[in-house]
Amino acid sequence: MFWITLAFVIDQITKYIATNYWRFNPKKVLFFYFTYATNKGVAFGLFSNSKEIVVYLTLAITIFLSIIPLVKRLDFLTNMFLGFIIGGALGNVVDRIRFGYVVDFVTMPYWPTIYNLADFFILLGGIGIAIISLRRRDVGNSSNSTGEGLEIRQIYSRKSTRLDIENVHSKSDQEWNGNSK
Repeated sequence: MFWITLAFVIDQITKYIATNYWRFNPKKVLFFYFTYATNKGVAFGLFSNSKEIVVYLTLAITIFLSIIPLVKRLDFLTNMFLGFIIGGALGNVVDRIRFGYVVDFVTMPYWPTIYNLADFFILLGGIGIAIISLRRRDVGNSSNSTGEGLEIRQIYSRKSTRLDIENVHSKSDQEWNGNSK
């Protein structure tokens, strides 16, 4: 909940600044241009004539994503990145419901689009979750059904790899106790 609130509040504050200060007085900081623009669609202005569809679809996706932490325990980073996505989506959907458009205000030279911090949070969250998923898949592939790689997984998870072996061969005159002579 913290990450959702953080992303949402930062997005709404920056949109307020863009609307009230950068609308008539754009700023340039380093290689970023801060100005004011409106977008009735989604990325690249797509679906700009379908406000209701965009609002309902965004709400449905946001509700679906909000249910995930309720039914599945997430690690810290996954929870943070998912919170960024939900908070960013809520920031944009609130604009669409209130104004009929989203306030965008950040662009760069030679960059074809203008965006806002909600878009940035959604992008950051998506990239973060993709990286986490890829890393988990790689760790999951370190072992297979034949047991190859188990020693790496056991050491990684700090489980003991010591085996107690007892020699019960009938021709043996002593039992193996784990110590060599």
